[in-house]
Amino acid sequence: MNITNFSLLKKIRKPDAHIKMERTHYGIKFFLPETLREKELLNLLAVIPASAYKLPENQGVSLDFAGRKCSKMLILHMLNSVVWEKNIRVVAWLSGNEETVKLFKDAGLSVVEPALNIVEKPVKNENPHLSGLKIYYGSMRSGHKVETEGDVLVWGHLNPGAEIVAGGSVIVAGKLLGIVHAGGYGRDDVFVWAGCFETPQVRIAKKLCFADPKSTSCWRKPVLITLEDGTPVIRENKFFRQEDIKH
Repeated sequence: MNITNFSLLKKIRKPDAHIKMERTHYGIKFFLPETLREKELLNLLAVIPASAYKLPENQGVSLDFAGRKCSKMLILHMLNSVVWEKNIRVVAWLSGNEETVKLFKDAGLSVVEPALNIVEKPVKNENPHLSGLKIYYGSMRSGHKVETEGDVLVWGHLNPGAEIVAGGSVIVAGKLLGIVHAGGYGRDDVFVWAGCFETPQVRIAKKLCFADPKSTSCWRKPVLITLEDGTPVIRENKFFRQEDIKH
């Protein structure tokens, strides 16, 4: 993106606009306010100059509607007066509302953000506990499955539909939304650590750990899951707490 376009993006992030933007690996992500009426949202998007959407050829924008329940007319008007008129390449239509997601899918719109190209980096180490360690840079998307006898480290999110089966331990630095099975080949001295825990179940060795979003206090928090006396235990856990660091 050139300097002029980036300046335009900064200008429209004024407080009264209530549209937030985030730079991503695929372009720009727009967070659209839920509080505005549909007509107000369309008017707000209409004033953004077309030049603000100009990105490199291989990039685009995603539109995040948060929890808004969109109508068919809103989608139609957005396509006509915003997307097509300004020649915007929309790579994803995002929402936390199930009915809205279904509406997007029925309209043939993509509801998943483009994933980073995941680069696997083999690690050479004479320590037998680290043999076969696999590191992934970026998020794992739906349909991506990893099976290994060693440990797995993901520097990103494990999205719904993605799966890891590891003989060792598993660390997901971002959101844990997919399926994880640590100790998948018999070991029970393993663990699962996640930067943000948002999955209903995790398997360690032969034990299955269930989590209910409504009753699990560690939901959407960093967690450590281990086996203690053969029982899965999940607890909030950061790598370091301020009080643990001794000067």
